[in-house]
Amino acid sequence: MFNHIMVALDRSAYSREALPAAIELARKFGSKVLVFHVSEHDRGGSVVFTLESPAGATALVADAVEALREFGVSGKGQIRDVAAGHVAKAIVEAADENGIDLIVMGSRGLSDVQGILLGSVTHKVMQSATIPVLVVRPSKVKASPTNGAVTHSRA
Repeated sequence: MFNHIMVALDRSAYSREALPAAIELARKFGSKVLVFHVSEHDRGGSVVFTLESPAGATALVADAVEALREFGVSGKGQIRDVAAGHVAKAIVEAADENGIDLIVMGSRGLSDVQGILLGSVTHKVMQSATIPVLVVRPSKVKASPTNGAVTHSRA
């Protein structure tokens, strides 16, 4: 059903909860996973600056790809640098370019109105993607590479 899954990660706690869900689905369906991270940059006068270090972005993706491997899931990572405010567009474009069947993302659990007012990336992806988007709501997610189980418990 889902041959190619994208898990879109940033540094938020909400985003980190998406990885165990993507692992669980990939194991169930035998899917390959693309760990995708968008590094934003902005302009300040005549200078362009990134909002995070390239090393930090690389480490985030590498750690997630390693977690996939610990669970026996095939995957790779990709980082895209875009102008601030264009994260959702970059996620949807990368999904199209990579033949993704499902996008998995974390969410702060905002309502639709809050998402629109606050400019939620997850909300924008849900509105513009032509493929299913799985939104992982805040919860206590535990993944253990030693027993291969991914468990979810709601607080």
